[in-house]
This record gives sequence, structure tokens and C-alpha cells, in this order.
Amino acid sequence: MDLVTEEILTRLPVKSLKRFMCVSKLWLTLISSRYFTHRFLTVPSPRLYMCLWDVNNYLDTEILSSAPQDANTTTTTPSAFLVDHDLTTPRMGSYILQNLGGFMCYVYWNKLRIYNPATRQLVTLPFKKSDHMIVPPGGKKIVRYYFGYDPLNHKYKVVSSISVHLKQNMEVISSENWVFVLEGGLCFWKKAVLTSPDFCPHVPCKMEGLCIDGVIYYMALLGPFEYVFVSFDVKSEEFNMIQVPRRDGDELLERFQNVGLLKYGGKPTLFDQTNLKDKGVVALWSVEDAGSKKWSCKSLVVQPSQMHLVNTITFNVKGTTQNGKVLLIPKDFLFPFHILSYDIQKYDMIKIEIRGMCVDVMFIDQSERVIRASLLGVP
Repeated sequence: MDLVTEEILTRLPVKSLKRFMCVSKLWLTLISSRYFTHRFLTVPSPRLYMCLWDVNNYLDTEILSSAPQDANTTTTTPSAFLVDHDLTTPRMGSYILQNLGGFMCYVYWNKLRIYNPATRQLVTLPFKKSDHMIVPPGGKKIVRYYFGYDPLNHKYKVVSSISVHLKQNMEVISSENWVFVLEGGLCFWKKAVLTSPDFCPHVPCKMEGLCIDGVIYYMALLGPFEYVFVSFDVKSEEFNMIQVPRRDGDELLERFQNVGLLKYGGKPTLFDQTNLKDKGVVALWSVEDAGSKKWSCKSLVVQPSQMHLVNTITFNVKGTTQNGKVLLIPKDFLFPFHILSYDIQKYDMIKIEIRGMCVDVMFIDQSERVIRASLLGVP
């Protein structure tokens, strides 16, 4: 296949590429190859994926929408999106826990599922049993999953963090970490070998995880007043912990209800909106050096003319766009539904309405991925 044809293919939407796979065996081989997948991802996508649920029938239907109101717009952030009803996906019935390279990771009936919204392919991982971890009276068991990718060896892995704690004082009774290895022909759970001397039993306190440059990050609780970042190197399978900064007068349990995890400047970052409603201020805490466990803090201020967008609504952080804008969604259902796009560099905020139905935005991703879900290594 000539280079001109290949270049044209990288600029087509996934829906068109799926049809072109039927043209010939040569085209099928090229479009399905790892080489083409990485070429395809280097071409910026003009679409935003949004996973929405129908408030009247959320167990049966989730809608994936990525259509800007004006497909030829020259702006980097459109002001409205139209729901694409052709992207209906049956029976997801769960919160989206994480996205990675165009894939969605979510749990359905206690089983982890990985879904490609572009190709509509779905794989289900085997259930990780934890019956051996006994829950005492007044206790609670939490199971969380985090998805990661090693860009050097092109391998995907999933971490399962399982913990038992007392609900009254958040005392950790026991915790385990398991790794699901996704390799061609080999798919299995294995117990993690914890080599770091300062790695402690913990409770994963946020459903969402993050993977940056082959390292998975998630937030965890060591006790009622001690929070940490847990990191997992997908290649070496090494776990580490980084103490989360605490400010004077912090009420940690209350504060971390208002904290989201995102990627900022290529680094794992806490988006702390504790003072957003009252003062219009957001604190960004970034891990500057994971080895020395150093943090930096940057304060963001909402323009006075835009305070009406945030002073009466509580938001969830849903990641960042390719050009570095933080995306926020209301925690409660509102009509008409909207999301906020906050430009960290310009301290500017844009309201984006979601038109077509009364829904909740569960997930936002900035890229499509043409890779077939079967190439993850799960049969």
C-alpha cells in the first residue's frame, strides 16, 4: 500500500476504517496492525467521546456521543454537543472507572469489562474472588480496578486493590493487590509482590485511576487522617506510595470528597476544588518527583464574571482534553445538562451544553482507538 493511501486512512474516523477492513486482506492486515494503530493515534481527533446514560433506563442503555454542533468549527472547545443515537451500547449499567487510549474500563456484575467505543468490541475479565478476606462486624470490603499500559513493551495490565476496613474509624484490617496480565494466550490473576519497604495496607478511596507513561496511579487511605498516592509500574510491577500533602486545618475526609485525579503537565495531579464554591479558587497538587516524593502546588482563580457557573453546583473532575482543559460535570442531574471546560493556562471557563436528552456524563475521552479489543490479549 502506498504512503499516500496510508496517510489518508490515518485521517479517517474509526467508523469508516471498520468498513474499509472489508476491502481486501491487505487493508484488513494494515488497519488491524499495531503500526497503524500508533500512526492513527498520532493524528489529532476532533471528537470528544462522552458516555451518557438514560435516566429512565440506565441499566439497559448508555449513549456514546462525540458529535460537535459544528463539525467544521475552528474553535478548540465547542459550546455544544449533539447526542449521536447511532452509538447506543446495550447493558453497560455501571460507572466508567477509567479510560486509557480510547478504551473504557468498568465493572458489570462484579466482573471487569474493557470496551472500545469506536469499534464496539467488548472483553470481560475473569472474576477475582476474595472470599478468603473475612469482613468483621462493622466492617466493609472494597474492590477497585485500575487499567494500565506499558508503551515500551506494548502490554496492558489491570491492578485489583482489595481491602477490608472498619467503617467507624477507617482502620485497615487487611488489603491485597493483584495483577491481571494481558498477554497473547496468557491471561491470569497473580498476587502482587510488594517490594517497597514503605508500602502499607490501604483502602482505595477513589474509583478512578490514571495511567501516565506506563505507571498507574490511584488514591488510597491509610487511616482517617492519612491519604497517599499509590503507584504501580506496569513494566516492573513495582508498587510505591507517595504521601499526599496535608494543609493546616484540613478535614481530610471532607476535603477528598472534593478532589479529583488528572494528568497535568505530564504529571499525576490532584484537582482540589474545596474552595471553588466560596472563593473561586482551585488548588493543583502535582507530583514533581516520584522518587523523592516531592509535590508542587499551583492555585487557579475563577474569573469574577464566571463565578455564577460554580458557586451553586458541586462538580466531579472528568479528566483533561488534548489541549489541557479540565472537564467538570455536575454531581447531580440538571436540565439542560452541561459540562464545564476550564482552561488552566488562561483561567477561563466555558459552559458546554449537552442537547438531546436529560442525561449524566459518565466519561470523557479525547481519542479514538482503532485497535481491536481482542488484541488486548483476552480471548
